[in-house]
Amino acid sequence: MSKMAVIVDSACNLPDSVLTKYNITRVPLSYTIDGDTADDPCSDKASLSLFQSGRLARKHAVSTSPPSVEDFQRYIVAKIKEGYTTILVQTVNRVQGETYNNANAAASAVKRKLGDRQDVSIRVMDSRTVFAGQALMVAETVRQTLSKKDAVQVRRDLDTLSTKIHTFIIPKSPLVALERSKKRNEKAVGWGQAFLANTLGIHPVLCVVNDSSYVAAKVRGFEKAASQLFNHVAERINGGHVLSPIITVNYGGSVDELKALPGYAELKAVADSKKMMLMPSVMSIAGGIYTSVGSLSLGIATEPHEWS
Repeated sequence: MSKMAVIVDSACNLPDSVLTKYNITRVPLSYTIDGDTADDPCSDKASLSLFQSGRLARKHAVSTSPPSVEDFQRYIVAKIKEGYTTILVQTVNRVQGETYNNANAAASAVKRKLGDRQDVSIRVMDSRTVFAGQALMVAETVRQTLSKKDAVQVRRDLDTLSTKIHTFIIPKSPLVALERSKKRNEKAVGWGQAFLANTLGIHPVLCVVNDSSYVAAKVRGFEKAASQLFNHVAERINGGHVLSPIITVNYGGSVDELKALPGYAELKAVADSKKMMLMPSVMSIAGGIYTSVGSLSLGIATEPHEWS
């Protein structure tokens, strides 16, 4: 990725090895637990430690704050100093807070400082999605850039693809997910539905696509819901209904636990048979906060469709 640098907010996560190999920069958001605030360390190990600590349980007051304008500005300037002339900033969708607006303000500020300099291009993209869907956007950016596509064409293709990315989310604790996600303008599940789900062990399968969200299914039992999601995605792959050869999966626990979920191995086998890449990773801290610890998020680029 010698021509283009990719910067994302830390609500997005890919495996640490991928972030390091392709020099993908995460701008940390901050999180607050019972009045104590810290910056996201942007580390799988640190995220796992927080998830396992119990500090994100429902009894704790937990929230996040987006990266500031100054934060984004600092990371953009650092990339320019490293010699990058095309900077692409991708953010969580604009309806989920001020992240996109802050990134835009930062890009504008840097452009003003550059003055008449014409050799640097800075663009901010709204991913139109969240969590694993954001990760898919970043991974696809890397893939297209490595294929030596023109940077302008990459941005155009990604802008189109962003409207097709379906991010499925299965909260492990539906009531926790609802209470915290309402702060992010999430309206797909009502209080009554979440309370009933929490009481009866029913897990909604949420789908975020093109800046909107809906409940794709309701399944009794988290593992059964995960199995149905993996099977659904395998069917999309087998049917030739995918628009990117990458599937991203985020889990609010260890990757070993993710791979042990019912249906994961079968999805992996289908992906391998079609020469697609299934990319598992630990969920971001923001993902763990807003979907609840132990939750599952999966990103796939596909046309609108009915759950089957």
